[in-house]
Amino acid sequence: MSAARSSERGSDDAILAGRLQLALLGRLVLATIVLGGTLLFANLAAHGFTSQAVYGLIVAAYAASAANAVAITRTQTRLARLAAMQIGTDLVLTSGLVYLTGGAQSGFAFLFGASVLATALVGSGRSATFVAGVTLVLYGSIALGLANGGLPGPPDQPPESYAPAGADLATALLRNLVGLVVVGGLAATLGDRLQQTRTELARVARSAAGYAQLNEDVVRSLASGLLTLDAADRVMSANPAAATILGADDVDALIEQPITRYFDVSSSKTDRREGLGRRQDATTFPVGYTRAPLRSADGTEQGSLLIFQDLTELMGLRRKAERADRLAVLGSLAAGLAHEIRNPLGSISGSVELVRDGAALDEEDRTLLDSVLKETDRLNELVTTMLEVGRAGPAERVQVPLGPIAREVIELARRGASDVSVELEVVPDERVTGVVDPQQIRQVLWNLVRNAIQFSPPKGSVRVRVSRDEQALVLEVSDEGPGVAEADRERLFDMFFTRRRRGLGLGLALTKQIVDAHQGEIVALPNEPRGSIFRVRIPHEVTLRTSDPRIFDPPSGDAPLT
Repeated sequence: MSAARSSERGSDDAILAGRLQLALLGRLVLATIVLGGTLLFANLAAHGFTSQAVYGLIVAAYAASAANAVAITRTQTRLARLAAMQIGTDLVLTSGLVYLTGGAQSGFAFLFGASVLATALVGSGRSATFVAGVTLVLYGSIALGLANGGLPGPPDQPPESYAPAGADLATALLRNLVGLVVVGGLAATLGDRLQQTRTELARVARSAAGYAQLNEDVVRSLASGLLTLDAADRVMSANPAAATILGADDVDALIEQPITRYFDVSSSKTDRREGLGRRQDATTFPVGYTRAPLRSADGTEQGSLLIFQDLTELMGLRRKAERADRLAVLGSLAAGLAHEIRNPLGSISGSVELVRDGAALDEEDRTLLDSVLKETDRLNELVTTMLEVGRAGPAERVQVPLGPIAREVIELARRGASDVSVELEVVPDERVTGVVDPQQIRQVLWNLVRNAIQFSPPKGSVRVRVSRDEQALVLEVSDEGPGVAEADRERLFDMFFTRRRRGLGLGLALTKQIVDAHQGEIVALPNEPRGSIFRVRIPHEVTLRTSDPRIFDPPSGDAPLT
């Protein structure tokens, strides 16, 4: 508010300064034409008037004008006081001229009216009325004072020149006083009209400034990048969001740059598409933009307008949606295939066991049948994993200690990987409890541990660490394998993506799905000096929603975590 008032006051001062300069110009014109012309073309001496005194008034008028001009230039405040001083100076000069040139019959009495009009120009109708009253008093006092001897005339002039006959005096007084009254009334009306106009202009200026400020605020607040381009497709202006998205230090760094430096836009002035954008450091990012003609108020095309957004987050959401779609498709497929595959597998496994246990087979045949049974078990495990991915539902959370779950998973892994020379270790914090779905968390640890074992070299080490911080539960599974290639990180948790020859890429996809159901996150980090660390973070829950007495006996009610 104070800034708006300061701006308004500055605008009013600028208007008043301009009008003061206009009044000064009028004074100089009058001094040059009226007084100078009179001295050149009229014989004042023939009428008994002293031209030297008039010369002095002309010099005083120019000197006062120069002083006022300097004051207006240097003074940014108190302009109203300066205007009053300027009007007062004009009244003094006019009074002196009327006194020297005949008093009541002076031909320069009309200059009092010029002072009244100047007051209306720089002031208001009320001030013009006041100055008109002052001029009536000044003129009447000079005219009557010189006529009746109350005011002495110039010492070097004959007294009869300033004492006209009664009729001439009355005519001169009537003519000039009526003229000043009329001029004063007109000036008052003019001053009021100017004041109203000034007020209206100030209101319009404030409104325009408000709209301009609003427009600037809107452009600055846009989350999308906004660029205006000239006919040559060079940047004319930009908003802060554009500089941020394009990695520029500030908006000025984008000005005059060709748009092709940042986007591959078509020559069409109307365009909407997605593509790759380039930042100042030459890195790329997915971008969506809309281009439209930039037109002036009269419809003239001045260039084009480009609005763009960084689609990095949107692309991530799109990939998540695609993953969810694939999970839905897989769920339907798995449900349909479960009975078709599992029943034959059971029959095959039972039949092979009967044949293998027969007495007629030699050792080589039994070894071959054992291989068939192992492959049958592997197929059954694959079908089970597909069913788990397809039917994974929301997490049913209870408060459980995580250390026993981690040790149980490690023990199962040791028995299942007895023929693999990998060291398995669990580092649980016995105090760590969390509100999680125990079965799903067990599945997460099992998938990560099995994945680590499969990629670990002989004599390698797989470690499970359970801890918590202020925000989340932390589960870490580290190995000493080849690590995750940078090119694979983006697709690491996609279904059917795997670098193993005999894998289908479902284990990490199921793990990611379970972690998402817990509103958590999973990332793969490098494990120095080699290998990977899969870190799962699950945010703390404030209250319990279900209970599972098989795992842990939780407090009664919705007890908060400690």
